[in-house]
Amino acid sequence: MRKTLSLILAFCFVLTAFAFTLASCGGSDAEETKGVTGIETLEDGETAFDPALLDDDPHIEAVDYGGYEFTFLTREGNDYNTRYIVAEEGQEEAPLPSALIRRNNILEEKYNITITQFRTSDLLSTARAQIMSGSTDFDVILASCSTLATMAKENLLYNLRDVPRFDLSKPYWDQNANSELLIGDKLYFTNNALNIHALGFVVFFNKKIVSDYGLESPYDLIENNEWTVDKWAEMVKSVSKDMNGDGRMTEIDQYGTLTENHNPRMFLYAFGIRATTNNENGYPEPTLMADKDKTVTAYEKLKAVFSDANVCYNMTSSSVDPHGFPHKWDYLRSLFTQDLYMFHYTSDDCITQFADMESEFGVIPFPKYDSNQKDYLTMYQVNTNLFALPSVIEDVDRTGRIIEDMNFYSSTITLPTWFETLLTRRYTRDEESERYLRLLRDNCVYDIGLYYDFGSIRTSVLDVDITTANISRSYARVEKATKADIDKTYKSFELN
Repeated sequence: MRKTLSLILAFCFVLTAFAFTLASCGGSDAEETKGVTGIETLEDGETAFDPALLDDDPHIEAVDYGGYEFTFLTREGNDYNTRYIVAEEGQEEAPLPSALIRRNNILEEKYNITITQFRTSDLLSTARAQIMSGSTDFDVILASCSTLATMAKENLLYNLRDVPRFDLSKPYWDQNANSELLIGDKLYFTNNALNIHALGFVVFFNKKIVSDYGLESPYDLIENNEWTVDKWAEMVKSVSKDMNGDGRMTEIDQYGTLTENHNPRMFLYAFGIRATTNNENGYPEPTLMADKDKTVTAYEKLKAVFSDANVCYNMTSSSVDPHGFPHKWDYLRSLFTQDLYMFHYTSDDCITQFADMESEFGVIPFPKYDSNQKDYLTMYQVNTNLFALPSVIEDVDRTGRIIEDMNFYSSTITLPTWFETLLTRRYTRDEESERYLRLLRDNCVYDIGLYYDFGSIRTSVLDVDITTANISRSYARVEKATKADIDKTYKSFELN
């Protein structure tokens, strides 16, 4: 009776979550939101719930696993990437932890399990040692893209396509990740609904500075398909002010943009320029210079802005005092909240650092290359978590059942709460930011070449100081090494 009642209550909550998500979702231009929310934007701009999403319930029958501890392996710490598996002690009443408890209770009741989390300071070494011993204390791995790339190469991960209970075509599995992260015909890691942090990089902008300088709102530019790299450059170059009148520009003066050395990479991926692209056989081919004219032109447009110290403050090269913050990035982001920088580029998890900002901020995609580009894109960063399973699994059917169900309930319980609590009403103060965050969730770009850093194409070409770099020369130096590294890496997979 207790289990039956729990399932009935859970189903009622699922229906409520769908209705709640529908009420809070926005859209534009007949774009279809294809993600886990099941919300479709119609021609007239209105949104509608797609009842077909109810059919995405995998309808997996209950099994009694006798109190088994189903464990997620994550890196140590309380960072944004690892907080949302189990509710943190003392946070149970907060909206998202409460949603985690509801989701986990459904699964724990259904399968007679306990969902736990094993945190370690050295995830790669811990996972490697246990997997190679033939037995693990964990069932699931949530680790950075680069860590999982290393583990896949060492044959430490399970091919997700071989898990019998997984239906990777369901919307709670990220379809972009499923196709772009293939290694041959195998999928060793991907993204899904239980991985809360599933966005790439975003652009934060200060609404007050935009207004003070009489600039067009980025929201209007997006709606009119005019949010391009040229318009972005024009806006950045129009904002510069010596705030204290000392005749020199320091971090406490006003700039059009903050930047880090890896920021140009974010723009290039937003333009559709990638380090590598999988061919039809799941084999990566270097494509950074596939359209050399476009790549070079785009890079030079970025360079013209980021090399101008009057309108751009470089966080990477700065030796600024962090003023008691954990590191200088936190300090400089605090200056963003004090209306000193118009644009800042980072992951969506930094949104919490702007919660107390006096002026309003907005969240938007990176600009398109030009108005002919179809979609706004966002790159999934190297150090953010993806989902994987160890190559040694005690009971594949058990793991498959629990994860498939957990993905479904994450899509209907925790994700709607995550959007509502963390990304919309609590921190951003407008519907547009919510709309674009939802849009970007479905437009993530995943690149095996970045995560493996073939031939150091990321570290030696894409993440160098743009002010002194020439992308053609930088790529020419690593082109042969990149191709050789790809061949070497994929031969190791063929031997596994």
